[in-house]
Amino acid sequence: MSSFKERKFLLPIHEDVELGNGDLHHYYKLEKLNRELFLRFGCWTLSPGIYGGEYPDPDSGEPVHDKSRQYIIALEEEKIPELREYLKTVAVAFRQKVIYFFNGKEVEFIENPER
Repeated sequence: MSSFKERKFLLPIHEDVELGNGDLHHYYKLEKLNRELFLRFGCWTLSPGIYGGEYPDPDSGEPVHDKSRQYIIALEEEKIPELREYLKTVAVAFRQKVIYFFNGKEVEFIENPER
C-alpha cells in the first residue's frame, strides 16, 4: 500500500497588485482549481477560515500583508514533483509571485515562471 502524507499550500485570496489588479479571485478560477486538484491528485481539502500573514515581497523586500486559503492534499512522495509543477501554473493563473508550499517535510516557495 502506498504511503500518503499531508501536503499543504496557501493561495492568497487576492491577485498580487504588481502582477494583477489586487482584486479577489473570481469564483470560476477557484472552481477550476478544485476540479484540477481532484482530477490530477484525487483529493483536496479546503481548511476552514482565512489565514492572515505577513512576509517580505520577493522583489522589494517590503512587507506584504496577505490573507490566504489553505489547501491540504494527501499525496504520495513520488507525486510531489507533479504537484510542484502544477503549483507553478496556479501561480500564473492566480497572478501570484510565489506559492507557499509545505511538501510534508519543509516549506518551499514555488515561483511563478512568468514573472
